Amino acid sequence: MDPSYIRILIIDDQPIVRNGIKTMLEKGDFTDINFSITEGNTSAEAKYMLRADDYDLIIIDYELSDIDGATLCRQILSDYPQLSVLTLSSANSAENAQEMLKAGARGYVLKTIDAKSLVHAITTIAKGGLFFTEHLANALIEKCILGKNLINIGKEHPGVAKLSKREKEIVGMICDQLTNDQIAKELFLSKRTIDNHRQNILNKLGMVNTAGLVRFAVEHGLVNRA
Repeated sequence: MDPSYIRILIIDDQPIVRNGIKTMLEKGDFTDINFSITEGNTSAEAKYMLRADDYDLIIIDYELSDIDGATLCRQILSDYPQLSVLTLSSANSAENAQEMLKAGARGYVLKTIDAKSLVHAITTIAKGGLFFTEHLANALIEKCILGKNLINIGKEHPGVAKLSKREKEIVGMICDQLTNDQIAKELFLSKRTIDNHRQNILNKLGMVNTAGLVRFAVEHGLVNRA
């Protein structure tokens, strides 16, 4: 794939999402990078367009109306193994990202991604790398691909059962990089209460700092859990 000229097929059943991505990529001021964008909204259209033309990268929604992203990814790569797949999703879910990784996707980004980050994701993949959003570090993903120290994302840990619903909610907000002050405002609680919740969470999970908590949350499916 030539990282200076990238042919992209976007498959998403929401026109506003497709148009938004197309506008970001075609209208943005990106030095030495040009994008050719084609759109479709179903798996059938994706397969038709792939037969009709050549692409370097396909961006697919994780939850299409007619098929799930992992299934479509496997089908596409079975016929076009040279193609790179980037997942687009509204769910910041470690489980979903792992499914796409196992299906062969090279990346997983959220629909809230900004233009600069999206271009970085695309160019990283164009150069043969991986790009998984936020809490899924590339080094961890590469270990998964190589079969080394594969973590059991989503499996219940004894410490998780000790957390209250409120504490799980706060874990999610911490993973979204909110400060204790911001969390307190969002939940209409005092900062002192949030401080206590955070310390209780660390104690229950056996963590010593926020970095460890975030990694634990991703590995054990706490992100976006009720």
